[in-house]
Amino acid sequence: MITLAKNIQYFVDIIVSKSLCQDKTELSRLNHYVWITLLMAPVALGTSAYNAYIHNFTLSFLVILFSTHLIGSLVFIPKMKETFLIYHISNLLYAFLILYMIFNATDTDNSRILWAYVYPIGTIFLFGNRLGFLYSCFLLGMIILLFGIVPEIHTTYSTPFQVRFSVTYMTVAFISSWVEYHRSRYQKESMKSHKALFLEQMNLKEEIEQRIELEKELQYLAQTDTLTGLHNRRYFLEVAEQEFTRAVRYNGSICFAVLDVDQFKSINDTLGHPIGDAVLKTLAKHCLKSLRETDIMARIGGEEFAFLLLHVNEEQARAKMETLRKELSSLEIPYDEGKILNFTVSIGLAMCTPEIKRLDELYIKADAKLYEAKDAGRNCVR
Repeated sequence: MITLAKNIQYFVDIIVSKSLCQDKTELSRLNHYVWITLLMAPVALGTSAYNAYIHNFTLSFLVILFSTHLIGSLVFIPKMKETFLIYHISNLLYAFLILYMIFNATDTDNSRILWAYVYPIGTIFLFGNRLGFLYSCFLLGMIILLFGIVPEIHTTYSTPFQVRFSVTYMTVAFISSWVEYHRSRYQKESMKSHKALFLEQMNLKEEIEQRIELEKELQYLAQTDTLTGLHNRRYFLEVAEQEFTRAVRYNGSICFAVLDVDQFKSINDTLGHPIGDAVLKTLAKHCLKSLRETDIMARIGGEEFAFLLLHVNEEQARAKMETLRKELSSLEIPYDEGKILNFTVSIGLAMCTPEIKRLDELYIKADAKLYEAKDAGRNCVR
């Protein structure tokens, strides 16, 4: 039974999904209408066949027309934006069909009035507790009107029966309306809770994403020199320490180089700090393009930069630094409307040897080589 209900719901979803309507309330009603149609159509066809069997051809014909309308209305769902017209018309047709069955009842077949009990259940399910209850009251009023203006009907339904029917009908309508009210209220509260939970999840997700981005930003700021975008001194030494330890353990080749911009204080004092900053940015940008992905570079002081070159011998490291020195000396820094500034650098490098046991020893050795380059007249590699 559950499998059958799931299959029917799957078919209902396909029909509703083709509707042009975008209103959620109307789509919910349309879902209910398709369900009622799929349930009532076979019942109506069976009723029509029974009435044809007992030679009540008029009623059989009317039921066939109603069944045809129900099934045909599903065809118009993808073509109509105002789908509410479909189930309002179907509702009125069913009401008048019930009135006809009551009007033409005979003393030998007085059970047709029982079909009226289906009306409040289906109508309230379709239209909700308010409008459905009003429709149910409308049908009961029409039935009571038939009781009052059609004398022949009293031969089929006695006055006590009419009273009992009216009371039980209203009871069914009231209970159906009450159940639908609580179902609708629970659904709204459930949807409200679902939306609140979804919103809370979205806010939590957004907060987590913001925290992740903030952590990334903080990590970036903790590892990066804000002026040049290179690694800062602390992070560079951490990474260099790891690479140095690995090189010592596996007898790897590693070179530590220190670069210093020549006469940088004079550039700042003469041309101003913005020009000095431009020199550092240009230098950093060019070095990043020139170095390999495995090489590590950082700004470790004002105009001082450090390099850790992996998997190179001294000849390769010296050739690389010499090429970099020449390239940097050819760079041009524009300033003061057409003027051009060239700068030079001095570089000292040291290779890791078995005698060197700690990174700071390698650093000190490279720094000493840098001073040799300065003493040699600058713009050179030592």
